[in-house]
Amino acid sequence: MASAIASSIFLCLLLLLPHLGDSYHTSRYTRGSTHFVVRRSDDLPRASAPPVSCSPIPSGASNGKKLPVLHRLNPCSPLNAGGKQSTTSSVDVSHLAGRRLRSLFAAVQSGDDAAPAPAPAASGGVAIPTTGTPEPGAPGFHDYTVVVGYGTPAQQLAMAFDTGLGISLARCAACRPGAPCDGLAFDPSRSSTFAPVPCGSPDCRSGCSSGSTPSCPLTSFPFLSGAVAQDVLTLTPSASVDDFTFGCVEGSRGELLGAAGLLDLSRDSRSVASRLAAGAGGTFSYCLPLSTTSSHGFLAIGEADVPHNRSARLTAVAPLVYDPAFPNHYVVDLAGVSLGGRDIPIPPHAATASAAMVLDTALPYTYMKPSLYAPFRDAFRRAMARYPRAPAMGDLDTCYNFTGVRHEVLIPLVHLTFRGISGGAGGEGQVLGLGADQMFYMSEPGNFFSVTCLAFAALPSDGDAEAPLAMVMGTLAQSSMEVVHDVPGGKIGFIPGSC
Repeated sequence: MASAIASSIFLCLLLLLPHLGDSYHTSRYTRGSTHFVVRRSDDLPRASAPPVSCSPIPSGASNGKKLPVLHRLNPCSPLNAGGKQSTTSSVDVSHLAGRRLRSLFAAVQSGDDAAPAPAPAASGGVAIPTTGTPEPGAPGFHDYTVVVGYGTPAQQLAMAFDTGLGISLARCAACRPGAPCDGLAFDPSRSSTFAPVPCGSPDCRSGCSSGSTPSCPLTSFPFLSGAVAQDVLTLTPSASVDDFTFGCVEGSRGELLGAAGLLDLSRDSRSVASRLAAGAGGTFSYCLPLSTTSSHGFLAIGEADVPHNRSARLTAVAPLVYDPAFPNHYVVDLAGVSLGGRDIPIPPHAATASAAMVLDTALPYTYMKPSLYAPFRDAFRRAMARYPRAPAMGDLDTCYNFTGVRHEVLIPLVHLTFRGISGGAGGEGQVLGLGADQMFYMSEPGNFFSVTCLAFAALPSDGDAEAPLAMVMGTLAQSSMEVVHDVPGGKIGFIPGSC
């Protein structure tokens, strides 16, 4: 079955090869500290591709190697029924990003996150496909998906993934009698290994007692109802986790925006990253594709060679920082920002504040403390003064209308410097450069010469009341590079041009 699915995906990619590439004709190059986006004379949308025959749900290969992945707007994406996936407006994207940001910090302030604990190991490394577009970012609106199997026999489900959730979630609903499941819900009655988690189990953290209810209720998410359960999680025929703990969520598919649920990659002991990676070096990595229909990405869990044999290509390594306010998340310290080769001056009170930056796989934008964002934004506006401004899009207050630019746009490059590694000593660390596609949100995906905004914004406040708030590195800034999570080694590595 797996080989047939893999063959179908390969055929799909062969059919798509003549049509792969940006939706609009542009070229890009870097000279010094400036990035050039050049509009070519044949800058017109390409003709739409002919209909493509695809497997409804791509899944991992039996050898556990990386496989091509598809953007959710691609006709082969499991979330794109026949190429009819609707896009999200720029206004909705900003609205959803704000909801995600508020929920992220609301969970911290309410203490919903639990400290990570040692996890039992599962054997076998695995790389599984992902699909996605870095747009919606509210809870339940993740758009980067992986396809995994739940239960026995395995039901293939298109799952979004999150690096700070604390427990995986699957939408549980009965399939129609006599009909195959649609890949957007898990039917526990069709699994011979499904079992509710009882109250009093170490995997039940709701505080319930067996006298009050026999099974553990799902209490971590007030907007969802359900119970904690266990079943077999299958990523490939050679990599699976027995007794995998997840939240079995009741409700309509709309609550999870088409996906069957959320796969947890956090530092919590119940996450799939903890369960699988612990047996194969404790590493995992992902590469988030750019928001074009031809983008490919991957998620690799438990590959022992991830942080080792690619070290020559690492452009930046940042030490993992444990932040008690974000115990389940992956956090680094940001030491500084430069624009066009010049360091952004940081006010003294901002330099002494927390430099923690959370890596997030749902928020599209990167959020800075206002005292750092303000000088960064002002310097960027001065460098881009020759181009016509456009109205703000939600949190994004630095937007441009490039539709009338005839030839090229010159962009000062952004570099992020991480604190903690400098030739093996403390202090400032290595520098990560961002290209135009990682710096901007485009109102028309793939078309730089549209209304385009700097994909950075300010956190709500630098005041004492917001002291726990960390900065956030969003999906656009992380896109097209492999982000390697070496948890045992205590570091994050960034490998450019990986997808």
